[in-house]
Amino acid sequence: MDHIRMLVSKGKYVGMVLLDLQKAFNTVDHEILCKKLEGMGIDFTEWFKSYLGNKNETISEPGIVSCGIPQGSILGPLLFLCYVNDMPISVKCKLFLYADDSALIVSRSDPQAIASLFSKELESCRKWLMDNKLSLHLGKTESILFGPKKKLNKVEFLRSNVAMKQ
Repeated sequence: MDHIRMLVSKGKYVGMVLLDLQKAFNTVDHEILCKKLEGMGIDFTEWFKSYLGNKNETISEPGIVSCGIPQGSILGPLLFLCYVNDMPISVKCKLFLYADDSALIVSRSDPQAIASLFSKELESCRKWLMDNKLSLHLGKTESILFGPKKKLNKVEFLRSNVAMKQ
C-alpha cells in the first residue's frame, strides 16, 4: 500500500492486477520444483522427491504422485514460494508474491498506457505460467486502477484492456 500511496501522491495512476493461480498447490510439478531447489543450492532433492511423490492412500492403489505439494503442511507454502521464486524475472513491472497470491503493479501518467503495458506483462506472465505448468483462474483474477480522486473520476479503465487469453 505504501508503494501505491507514494506513486498516487506524485499524481500518477497505478494499475494493479491481482493474479489468482488455479489449483496452485495441486499443480506444482515435482521435477520442475526439484530442479529449482537444486538451482538454489539444495542438494538433497531425492528426499523432497520421496516426500512429495510417495503418497499412498490406504483406500486406493499405491502409486507415484508427480505433481502437487501438501496443503496444510509447514513445508507447503515454503515449497510453493521456491517454485514461483523466479516468476519476477518474467516481467518488467513490480511483482509481489505471497504464497499462491501475486500482484502485478505498474504506474504511468496515462491510464491507457497502463492498460497497454499490462497486456505485454500479462503475456510474459502467461508464458512463464505455461512453462511452469501453472494457470490463472480467470474468474478470480482482478484488475484495479488507483489514482488521485479528481483524475479517477475522468477515467474509463476498461477491464477488457487488460484481459488475458489462455
